[in-house]
Amino acid sequence: MSSEIMSLEMDVFCLLLLIRILYQMYINREQNDHRNYFYHTIAWACVYLFMDAIWIMNVKHLLTFNKIQSGIFNSFYFCSLAMLVCSWYIYAQKTFHSTVFEHKKRLVPTFIPLIFFIGSSLVSYWTHGLFVIDQAGNYHRGKLLPFYFLILFAYILYLSIKAGYLSKKAKNYLYQKEYKAIARFSFLPFITALIQITVDHLLIFNLGLTYSIFIVYNYFQQNLISLDPLTKINNREQLDIYLTTKMKENHQKKDLYLFLLDIDQFKKINDELGHVVGDQIILKTADILKQIAHLHNCFISRYGGDEFIIVCERDKNEEIMPVFNDLQRLFQQSHEGLPDFSVSIGYAKYDESLNYIPKFIEKADHYMYLNKNVKK
Repeated sequence: MSSEIMSLEMDVFCLLLLIRILYQMYINREQNDHRNYFYHTIAWACVYLFMDAIWIMNVKHLLTFNKIQSGIFNSFYFCSLAMLVCSWYIYAQKTFHSTVFEHKKRLVPTFIPLIFFIGSSLVSYWTHGLFVIDQAGNYHRGKLLPFYFLILFAYILYLSIKAGYLSKKAKNYLYQKEYKAIARFSFLPFITALIQITVDHLLIFNLGLTYSIFIVYNYFQQNLISLDPLTKINNREQLDIYLTTKMKENHQKKDLYLFLLDIDQFKKINDELGHVVGDQIILKTADILKQIAHLHNCFISRYGGDEFIIVCERDKNEEIMPVFNDLQRLFQQSHEGLPDFSVSIGYAKYDESLNYIPKFIEKADHYMYLNKNVKK
């Protein structure tokens, strides 16, 4: 079996896999979610793989193009790969919360190389920049083709390096995980592209690209499993995993604290104001905890119902009261569009006597109920 036929089969397999992933992302996507930009990346990857399969069929003379048809096809072929990189760049920068899209002076120079090569793709039939089509309709490489691939990989490598740096710098637990997924994205496409360039007839770049997309998609799926469906913060299973890891670590250098929060009179709120209002209060509570996680580098989780848990590490002799004070300050503020509500808070410091998770939570629970009883 020739390498081109094997590559064609590989393209079909990768295309079917990505179409399936694209469909799953479509039915699960939410409005104003930055991950929708990754959906566009997969869509352009599908277009590129489809075009690549057509290109191989043309090489094997399973499909024949005249000069004009071949020129149009190759223009869109190279354009699809550039658009794939462009959509990936937008997704990654949105994930990084980059301000590049807010400043035109930074935005335009950022996209000039991509715009140039997208334009070159569309006019190469006449300029012979990326490809040359002879009278028989056969494709030949253009003089700018090496620069085209160099620029595309430069974008992806830049994003991976930036993601790796931000994953180490990020304080937010969830941000760290997504940054690491982005950092890993370019590894396989880069390696498989190098192999494909150096080893004749070994066309494996598309396989590397598809697997990298699958890695990021798999991260999204793990998030669906690990996040609470309503609040989009960690669920109880993730809390158990996180606490198990932290409680096993050596705590000679750091102290481990666990906060337990409970919404006061939540059953009464549901009975008198309805479950919709109850859900809105739970969402507001989760939003406040996200602020705390950002301010103090904490792990946050919905424990169950109207109960939430915060886990914080602190250097020895570092005060934990700033976390407690910020929690009280944020919950005491008025919440627009919601009835007044309050929470009871208790916290505990880990020691060797609290040698399993229920004991640790029970100690924080004890102090939480002391706080609740004071309010009665």
